[in-house]
Amino acid sequence: MAKFKDDLQSQVEYYTGLPYAIAIEKEDNGKGAYYVARCIELPDLLMTGDTPAEALSELEAVKREWIEEYLKLGNKMPVPLNLRKYSGKVILRMAPSLHKQLIKMSELEGVSLNQYMVTALSRVAGSDEVSKEKEETKV
Repeated sequence: MAKFKDDLQSQVEYYTGLPYAIAIEKEDNGKGAYYVARCIELPDLLMTGDTPAEALSELEAVKREWIEEYLKLGNKMPVPLNLRKYSGKVILRMAPSLHKQLIKMSELEGVSLNQYMVTALSRVAGSDEVSKEKEETKV
């Protein structure tokens, strides 16, 4: 992704500045609620706090050190999600019985299998890609 001197600190600086995706979730362990902040692309980099802001602050406080240790172990740093290129194509393997069921469902809806699957996946992901596509084709 980037060319570095053999300097670990240059690599740490570079990766610390990348826009890694952060998710903050509310958890409850039975003793009370707390928040977990995590970098989605960076395995095991997560911190907790009593508030979302505290969890995020704790995460940011250890991020640099975590990246440095990760690199020292010889691990390759992942590319942030929003810097990756997405083609919109997915090759999917499934059980023949599921394939048959999906074909039946798409036929009942009067749409292609692809359109049926995009709609179903959009519902699960909380996105309405079908509506967006229809709006884009009207313009």
